[in-house]
Amino acid sequence: MLSRLVGSEALGGMVRLTLESPGWPGAKPGQFALVQAVSSRHFLGRALSIADERGDEVDFLVAPIGDGTRELCALAEGSEVWVLGPLGNGFDLESIGDGSGRVVLVGGGTGIAPFPLLLSHLSAPLEVLVLLGFRDAEQASGAEPLRRTVTRLQKEGSRCTLEVIIEEGSSKAAGKVTDLVERQLHPGDRLAVCGPEAMAREVWRLCLKTGNVEAWFSLEANMACGVGSCHGCVVAIADGSYARVCHEGPVFAGKEVFGG
Repeated sequence: MLSRLVGSEALGGMVRLTLESPGWPGAKPGQFALVQAVSSRHFLGRALSIADERGDEVDFLVAPIGDGTRELCALAEGSEVWVLGPLGNGFDLESIGDGSGRVVLVGGGTGIAPFPLLLSHLSAPLEVLVLLGFRDAEQASGAEPLRRTVTRLQKEGSRCTLEVIIEEGSSKAAGKVTDLVERQLHPGDRLAVCGPEAMAREVWRLCLKTGNVEAWFSLEANMACGVGSCHGCVVAIADGSYARVCHEGPVFAGKEVFGG
């Protein structure tokens, strides 16, 4: 659909883009969209997690790390943008929010992108713990939209807390988000996880070690078509078969993708 850039907010090493997309059908947390400037010099759009939505306004959290994402982040307000989405399968909200224990959101770097929308779908009286990890303080600035969401939910009476850890720095508290998971994880927790593959695998190892923990992982992959046709984002899963991240995912149950 033809959309228009109505907001661009620099957040350290990331940029929050807000698009006005008339007729936006609404997304399930964890879904993504292919986003491309009408004036783009690139053949393919970029697959971006849907960070939040308010009617026809849709937010994306983007790290300008390649030509395509740098082009999107440099757009002036009012620019026309093509959006194809929402695409893929998101988080299993019914299972995550079944009310039997805590919900723990674990994000690393730009993996925090789907969490503002996910948080808005988790209603009280759920207890929600948000654990975020970043490379450095600049990257950690990208957590600001999520901080705002957590603050709003707290004011509304939700039991929602946020912890952030930074890998590089002089603080004695420096470390990885998996360090937070190891300290905080309890039997009965249900996790939603998004971030680099190494982080995801370590989180799943901690889930198995703790026991009685369910987890769903939003996988990161390079996507081209976004609809399962090109098979460019295929990954091997636990049973030895292959899955298209854009079509069968991007969200998978931990046992399905990692085994155990």
